[in-house]
Amino acid sequence: MLLRKTRKRLIYRVKLAIFESGNFQEMLDLRDKYRLEDSMGFRGQFDEHRRFQFDLLKRRGLLPHHRLLEIGCGPLTGGLPLIGYLNPGNYTGVDVRDSVLNLAWKEVGKAGLSARNPRLIQSSSFGSNELRGQQFDFVLSFSVLYHLSDEILASYLAAVRERLNATGQCLANVNTQDASSTWLEFPFLRRTIEDYESLARSKGLETSRLGELAELGFLLPGIERRNQMLAFRPTSVPANGDARLG
Repeated sequence: MLLRKTRKRLIYRVKLAIFESGNFQEMLDLRDKYRLEDSMGFRGQFDEHRRFQFDLLKRRGLLPHHRLLEIGCGPLTGGLPLIGYLNPGNYTGVDVRDSVLNLAWKEVGKAGLSARNPRLIQSSSFGSNELRGQQFDFVLSFSVLYHLSDEILASYLAAVRERLNATGQCLANVNTQDASSTWLEFPFLRRTIEDYESLARSKGLETSRLGELAELGFLLPGIERRNQMLAFRPTSVPANGDARLG
């Protein structure tokens, strides 16, 4: 029995030494990062997307006591630092894909943020069926709206109007320049800002144009830097740029 235990310890130590000397942990970390990047877009863009989304929300007035809903949260590209920044329970993420939510929960655990009590929801209704009556100070949808058909976009804007409180704002980037195509199983659609303004108005929202992502500090050189960032607010509240919420 003692010999068997000794042999197991030796085998474990040898395996550990091989693992550490071969930088296998770095390889595993890189593999995990590739999975995150593949689920949100393209490789090599994850860190800048995370930085930009977090910084943009803070510049738009996000404070720890605010409640934030991210529609299309994916693997928590921007969501993970937001969970750490907001007061416990103030982050809710919604996505239609179970697979990316599994990655998201894994990232919450790895970052030691479970005690922040984020809520992650799989939903095909933008959270309308799951969040009835709940309202938020901010809604974020990054790289989401140009994947929605006209009918689904209308449902999205109606859901946003229900979820925003009286002084809330929804931030979303849109494609106004690059030809329509597809990405994975989703369409990639070009629309004019006027298209968004008209449809948003019909759902009780008014639209502010914040500028291209590059103008707002997005550092990647690809076509996404030309996306326009829009802010939607309930029509009863004047859109006043970077006015901060209480």
